[in-house]
Amino acid sequence: MLFGVVCLMRTKAIFSAAIAAVAFLMPQTASAFDRGCYGAVECYEEVRPRRVYRTVERDVMVEPPSSYVAYAPARYRWAHRRVLLKPAHTAYEVVPAVTRRVYETVVVRPATTRWVYRRGLFGRNRKCKVRVPAVTRRVVRHVVVRPARRVRRRIPAVYATIPRRQLVRGARARKVYVPATYRTVRHRVPVPSGRRYWVRSRY
Repeated sequence: MLFGVVCLMRTKAIFSAAIAAVAFLMPQTASAFDRGCYGAVECYEEVRPRRVYRTVERDVMVEPPSSYVAYAPARYRWAHRRVLLKPAHTAYEVVPAVTRRVYETVVVRPATTRWVYRRGLFGRNRKCKVRVPAVTRRVVRHVVVRPARRVRRRIPAVYATIPRRQLVRGARARKVYVPATYRTVRHRVPVPSGRRYWVRSRY
């Protein structure tokens, strides 16, 4: 019986302590739970709309503009030109004589007579005068048909055609500008929203 009374008294003490602890913690718990609205009639919270994004395109420079100097070499062509090698002039030419060959008989030794001794029919010596014919020879001689003469001649000019390198266009340089190179890129950007509204808090 005594043990039951002691247990009852101990149970009441524990219950009283628990009620006191709950009463002590209730203001702090309510203040933390209602997030600063403890003791207010009603509370509102600011609500921001969900952030919206959109895809935009913009040009990004890949290579900056530049410039360089382009050289164009000179251009030539081959042309033919007639040049004078020797001017016209007057010259004198000797024309040799015109001859022909003539054959004729020339007496080398004229005809003569001489005495010769012969033996006759009866053994007697006989002196006879005999004719010795002339000795001739056939010779050639040149006869002038037309004598030599000096002739005046007009010598024409002498020309020659030679190739010649002719300049068509001189060398030149020009500055070439290379524009910048761009490419289009896409990226997401937030869409600004000016709407903000308040909703009633449930705590």
